[in-house]
Amino acid sequence: MPEVSIAATLPRPAERTVSDGRRLIEAARRPVSGASLGVVRVALGVVAVLVPLRTLVYGWADSLYASPSHRFTYLGLGWVPQPGPIGIRFLLLAVAAAGTGLMVGRHVRRWAAVLVVSFGWVEAIDATTYLNHYWFVTLLAALALVAPLSGRRPVAAGWVWLFRFQVAVVYAFAGIAKLQPDWLFEALPLRLWLPARADFPVVGHLLTVPFTAHVLSVAGAAFDCLVVPGLLWRRTRPFAWTALVAFHVSTWLLFPIGVFPWLMIAVSTVFWSPDWPDRARERLNLGSGAVPPGQPGDDVERSRVRTRLTIAAAVVWVAVQIALPLRHLAYPGDHRWTAEGYRFGWNVLLVERSGSVTFIVHDPAADRTWTADLEPIYTPNQIRVMSGEPDLILQAAHTIARLEAEAGRKVEVRVDAWLSFNGRPAERWIDPTVDLAAEPTSLDPKHWILPRD
Repeated sequence: MPEVSIAATLPRPAERTVSDGRRLIEAARRPVSGASLGVVRVALGVVAVLVPLRTLVYGWADSLYASPSHRFTYLGLGWVPQPGPIGIRFLLLAVAAAGTGLMVGRHVRRWAAVLVVSFGWVEAIDATTYLNHYWFVTLLAALALVAPLSGRRPVAAGWVWLFRFQVAVVYAFAGIAKLQPDWLFEALPLRLWLPARADFPVVGHLLTVPFTAHVLSVAGAAFDCLVVPGLLWRRTRPFAWTALVAFHVSTWLLFPIGVFPWLMIAVSTVFWSPDWPDRARERLNLGSGAVPPGQPGDDVERSRVRTRLTIAAAVVWVAVQIALPLRHLAYPGDHRWTAEGYRFGWNVLLVERSGSVTFIVHDPAADRTWTADLEPIYTPNQIRVMSGEPDLILQAAHTIARLEAEAGRKVEVRVDAWLSFNGRPAERWIDPTVDLAAEPTSLDPKHWILPRD
């Protein structure tokens, strides 16, 4: 009998890769209940209705979106038009209509497209209105364009895992961002914020004690880092989700963060068994809205080629969601100070930044220097946010230079900018010798940001 090498019987690396790929595809194609994704759809719809209502009730439609005569744009989105007082109301109406359509659950992808365009337009109008939870809503709406969210038919398991990943990204990067001395050892910025809530019922006096801030800081970091593993393991899932609810209700009571906590509570249920809504309805004798077994949705019956393309697109999506929060590593210095790579990074309630900036304009031809008056150009909210954001300070310098050029003067614009970081004494953080009007707008590191002392 001829001898056979043991190595010859083992699968080669290329064969193992192909085999692993096939198993991945089969696992992603496995049909599961789509009911949990239906809950995500309804939650997204509710938030899409509440956000424009709050915007109108609080007068933000005018103060934040319609009234500014000049705006701060995101890089590459300067072409997005400002709709004006009537236009912004039509956009908000479209957002609310899309949210209603998503709640109803018919023509989900069409309503998701309306939400992406209308909500995305509102958010792209001015960079000073950026909020982490609005970014999260935008991402969910983008996923709703392609994901099967009706909730009534089985779906491929890969869709459930993609939404779990999207929720996990928020907590994971929020937790990683807190693993630094200010948060863990100095209890900053909670030590600055909590005493302002001394009038809180029952526990208000405890919020003025520094020890409380230290305990809550460590607890917050531990929660963000551990909640996703806790939700993924069936045995710890009830305890992790209970902690999640308690955490978000507490932050909603303590801080003005709108509907974000309720959205996170609702979409975190995607970590439960995919059919949990059906089982809950059955226990309440409400029947089941699921399609009977043997009637899978179109998503499950898709061709293998289409499945591979969908998985490839999902891999790209996952890579982008990981790269965006990590892009600050490509910049020198502490991104909490420089603010480079800070947006879209899930830096939720991470630092307290308070800035002041004076724009000093010099006309070389007339050898004249003066201080620019920003009040006719920007709203108070724009000035407040811009004072702590280097890319917005650069945009303001360019706007000042452009307005002076329209008046026939070619000027240089420098700034006297100071920044207080987590309650520390303010430091100069922009090089006052640099003519910002001559500096380009790009993703390159800004050499004119001074390091923190």
